[in-house]
Amino acid sequence: MSDLLTRPLLRRDEPAWGSRVPWLASVLAAGWALVAGLALSVLPPVAVWISEGAGSPVADPVRFGTWIWLASHRVGLQVGDADFTFAPLGMTVLFVLLMYRSARWAAHQAGTATPKGMVAVIAPAMVLHALGAWMLAIFAGAGDVSAAPFAAAGVAALWALLAFGLGVVHETGYDEEWLERVAPEVRAALAGAAVALACLALCGVVLVVISTVSNAGQIGALADALDAGTMGDAVLAVGGAVLVPNAILWATSFALGPGFAVGTETVIAPDGVQVGIVPAVPALGALPSDVPSPWIWAVLLGPVLAGVVSGLLVYRRLGLSEEPLSIIMLAAGGSGAAASLAMSVLAVLSGGSVGAMRLATVGPVAWEVAAMTFLTVGVPAMVTVALLMWRQARSRASAVTSTDASVATSTASTSPGTASGAADTGL
Repeated sequence: MSDLLTRPLLRRDEPAWGSRVPWLASVLAAGWALVAGLALSVLPPVAVWISEGAGSPVADPVRFGTWIWLASHRVGLQVGDADFTFAPLGMTVLFVLLMYRSARWAAHQAGTATPKGMVAVIAPAMVLHALGAWMLAIFAGAGDVSAAPFAAAGVAALWALLAFGLGVVHETGYDEEWLERVAPEVRAALAGAAVALACLALCGVVLVVISTVSNAGQIGALADALDAGTMGDAVLAVGGAVLVPNAILWATSFALGPGFAVGTETVIAPDGVQVGIVPAVPALGALPSDVPSPWIWAVLLGPVLAGVVSGLLVYRRLGLSEEPLSIIMLAAGGSGAAASLAMSVLAVLSGGSVGAMRLATVGPVAWEVAAMTFLTVGVPAMVTVALLMWRQARSRASAVTSTDASVATSTASTSPGTASGAADTGL
């Protein structure tokens, strides 16, 4: 049993390394990731369909699972007169990990060792995912729901390029080789940005936990009101779980200051909460109804501390070298800029539209999140580096002064003896 739990999803030791041609290994890996992702999307609605007696055609739950797959890849769905462009990031992350792991397997099996070989693995995977998304978009069209096949193919190809590209590059070792060619200042800035993003995510996790615990009664009341049954409750729990990454990013935006929206008339930010009419689902029961102003602004300390930690890392990598202060300060500012860019992209991915009118806008505003990330992370990082460099310069100046004083004292103490010796010699 323990062997089954530790066995990798795709074995890399059999067959031998480099035993398959690149395109075949890519097609096998991409096909497995595509089928596995679709199965994970279809399983919950099919389980509900079976628990309710399987009264409708099986195509209905399968089509619903197809909608989940398309939405998780952020493929827009047209639902009547409304646009649905909201991705449950838990599913998105899962699909990316499946493709990433499959890409590493394919690169290993094909013996990929050159950039040309990398393209030979990535390109077929992109084509296969684009073709699969195109077919699923056609199948998804039913009633008032439709998806643009060519747009779905393009979006799926981009996700495959990202996930398979990362997997192949890491498996071949080119990521370390390319990173070594990057200037130390850029590496320090990227490391600082990564640490800052990790700290910001930790702030979001803490706020999500606090809000969930504080509103546990409301979440339970909404779940009881739905009366979905055992299987329905399980599906609701899974649905809430795949929305956790979205919630963490929204809470991070709250900690940064801009907050987020769950509808056009809903604003949840440190300066106040205005909750309009939202869907009565348990996951949204964790939304706060008010904030303990003005103490709530203390949440800004989290991003500021993230900036301090980022600055400490940049200083540790560059501060002890002979790099000038301007270069080190630029690296600290670059860490804030990189974190701002990453947070703006994540803000876009975490939000979208889940319907018409009130629910046409969901999530944080990307440019506001980017600006506040640089203000609360980038600026403290630069200030931290400046203070540490000033302290270092002061310590060096003190050391030089102490050394000069010691030399002067030593010289003064030896001069009388020398003069006395000279006098004795004269006598």
